[in-house]
Amino acid sequence: MSPTPPRAAADVTAALDQAVAYHDRLRAELPALDAALEALPAPKGLMAPWKHFLRHIGEHLDEEEQGLFPALRALADGRTPDTDFVGPLQVMDFELAEVQIIADALRNAARDAGEHEPRLLALLDGLEEHARLEQEVLRPLAMQALDAWAAAARPDDGEQSSQAPARPLRRTRGRCNTCLRDVPAEVVRDATEVRLEKHCPEHGTTTQLLSRAPDYWEELDRFYFTVNHEEFPQRDYIVRMTERCNLDCPICLAKANTEDTADLDLSGLQALLSERRGIKIDLMAAEPTLREDLEDWIRRVKASGNIAALHTNGLKLANREYARRIKEAGVDEVFVQFDGFDDDAHKVLRGRPLVKARLAAMKNLRELNIATSLIVVIARGLNEQEVARTYRYALRPDNDHIREVFFLGLRLLGSARDALRTGRSAKGVAGERVSDMAMMPDEMIDLLCAQEPGIRREDIRAFNKLYFSMLSAFRVKKCLYVQHYMVARDRRPPALPDDVLVPDRAFGTPIAELLDLPGLERAADRYAATFQRHPQLARARLLADLARHGVTRDTMRMFADLVRLQNLFRAGMNLKKVPRRFLILGFITACDPHNFDSQVAINCGKGELSVDGGFVDSGAVANVRREARFDRSDRRPGKAWTGG
Repeated sequence: MSPTPPRAAADVTAALDQAVAYHDRLRAELPALDAALEALPAPKGLMAPWKHFLRHIGEHLDEEEQGLFPALRALADGRTPDTDFVGPLQVMDFELAEVQIIADALRNAARDAGEHEPRLLALLDGLEEHARLEQEVLRPLAMQALDAWAAAARPDDGEQSSQAPARPLRRTRGRCNTCLRDVPAEVVRDATEVRLEKHCPEHGTTTQLLSRAPDYWEELDRFYFTVNHEEFPQRDYIVRMTERCNLDCPICLAKANTEDTADLDLSGLQALLSERRGIKIDLMAAEPTLREDLEDWIRRVKASGNIAALHTNGLKLANREYARRIKEAGVDEVFVQFDGFDDDAHKVLRGRPLVKARLAAMKNLRELNIATSLIVVIARGLNEQEVARTYRYALRPDNDHIREVFFLGLRLLGSARDALRTGRSAKGVAGERVSDMAMMPDEMIDLLCAQEPGIRREDIRAFNKLYFSMLSAFRVKKCLYVQHYMVARDRRPPALPDDVLVPDRAFGTPIAELLDLPGLERAADRYAATFQRHPQLARARLLADLARHGVTRDTMRMFADLVRLQNLFRAGMNLKKVPRRFLILGFITACDPHNFDSQVAINCGKGELSVDGGFVDSGAVANVRREARFDRSDRRPGKAWTGG
């Protein structure tokens, strides 16, 4: 039985009646005014934007009649909302913004309408009021009513809110946690969270929490897929050079040291380098510094005109001579596993204490001036406090070689998933504990915002809409599960005593305090509204808006650096070229069978070349394929590599 309609439904009904009344008047007026304008010897300066306007407003009115109005009427009546209600509503917001852009051009040409100018201007005034009603009144009331409807339907027996009726945001494909079969899935939200729900005919329904900030996630999800409706070419490739490692991590994503896998024959990499320029090559896998030819391949990547990135656990970089050789080979950037300053946590994650060795590596990277990214794995109940500590450490005055910090939620891949799947301990970590420790990127945002009050989720949302727009404008692949924010280092930070490793505050200013983020968010919305039909126009307008809203009194002194940062979207995000004044923050994950979303995976920001998988254009797809191969193997993690 349907719940009693919530009180907010009455307000929805009133606003909806007003919107429908204008809608009906517009349906009658548009053809009549079109016929009147056609009868005039009107110049093309009026008729071209008018016909453009007529087509787009007609499409918008069709969508209102066929989807929006029936769904809102059902909601106001207390009936189950249409499953296609929320997504189309947000897309229509973008479309209406595009209609308003065309309407502005019509206003400028209205004088050519002669005696019909007042009639045309009155229609445009009415449209502006209709847009305001739809965006500022009807949509918020509808969302309020929808949440109230869900609350009214929630059982009174103390069940969790996640059991209340949820509404789908989009349909996709996922992987069964157990058999890894490709299965139907959907992203759904309720009043408290967003989840990925997957439906396996054999093993039932399983869920993956995506966010506990449903409004935040819903807006970014819809925006992301609006500006990423086509598949962009891959510009970043992981090269899994070896499956050997000099560590034996209980959480190893690569499940290193468990199979007799030969090192990768790099003829495939040579072919890739001969075909492309300006791409990033991530030399990684279990531990690439065990390859004796690593320096040679760094040189080859650089000689081919591409970006050479090294991903490492940092142990060999603690040796100054080895770090110097990597520098002289020409490495552009180094990504270092850096899980904070708690050696007890390191023992759980990596099997041994590593703080001393990693700080030695950081000292060498600092003194050799090698652009560095810190990859900080965070596990629930283990090292959450390291989020703010690593953030403040990266902003130390002497650490401006650190250009980026990635907060990576622990995921269920490799050794970690093996422990969960078999129910046995893998390298000292019990399977049930691994499951509890797994986290998603959105939870990293929660942690940083809680630990650093100056960083706010609403600012991160606005920044990511701008970021996704820039990626789209320059046709750069990037996953929805990778979100960013940025901080500017303090210009004159105080000197720190030698014994202060982690300052008690961050010596940086969140970018929201420097840029006009509200203006830039509006620019991103305009880009989304125009992009699908007029991508070149959208890109040109976005760049113009960036220049207008990106320059404030506070940013004038850093304008050249902002331009340099913007140009990296075109040339490739080489950390070596990121201005020292900025620290980029990333909230990321590795795709595993639990969080795999085919629509997200197709936009994975990294392709992969490996022994077992060959070339794969999506690292997310490569991950789940590798897990399927692991499932077919009886080899268990735990056999440590014993090389030199």
